[in-house]
Formats: sequence, structure tokens, C-alpha cells
Amino acid sequence: MATREEVIGFLNLFKGCLMVGRFTIKGREKNRQALMDIGINPSERYEVLLGLEPEDYVAGPTPDDTDGAKEVWVFGKRLKGTEVYIKLRVVKHPGKSTAYDAVVWSFHPAEFRMTYPLRGGGL
Repeated sequence: MATREEVIGFLNLFKGCLMVGRFTIKGREKNRQALMDIGINPSERYEVLLGLEPEDYVAGPTPDDTDGAKEVWVFGKRLKGTEVYIKLRVVKHPGKSTAYDAVVWSFHPAEFRMTYPLRGGGL
């Protein structure tokens, strides 16, 4: 589990990437379908990502199951009555020593109960 300060540091870096347009959202069918299921559009998803707070933290950093050398972070957010599972990663931009890119791996309804360790009570 990360400390509150580590979560804040990650979110600041992630949101900085978003604000300068250095991000990708994995084109998984599950992520596309989630927008329709939840009833939001891509710009609303962008606003949700910018609005993530340390209290939305669920887990991480943990090794990515597709590349154990990279880390992912998990957050959750309740949108229109649906708990949403949000898995994120920040990676160095290829060929740049100080530039980063944000990656949204998952953004879909949660498939299991999530706990929020930085919230009072954890849920």
C-alpha cells in the first residue's frame, strides 16, 4: 500500500500528463462499453480522471500483469450509482528523459468489491 504522499505524487504526475495531452486510453471493448453502460461520454471520463483524489486510491503501485517491469495503480469512483474500476500507469515517453505519458488501462464497472485505504473506514 502506498502512503498518502505517494498517491498524491502519482496523481500529480498522471494529471499533469492529462493536462498536456500526453495520455492514451487502452482501446479495449470493455472500456468503450463502460461509457455506454455508465452513461458518460469521453470528455466526462476525462473530467473524472482529472478529479481523482487520494481518497479514491484502492491499490498500487503493483507490477502490471502484462509487463512486470512496469507499475499500475488502481482507483475507484462512484459514477451515476456505479462503482468504477480505474487502472492507471505513467511511463517515460520514449526518447525523452524527463517526459512522461499517462495510460488508462481500465475504466469500467468494478467486478469485485473495492476498499479505499485512505478513506475513513476503508470503504
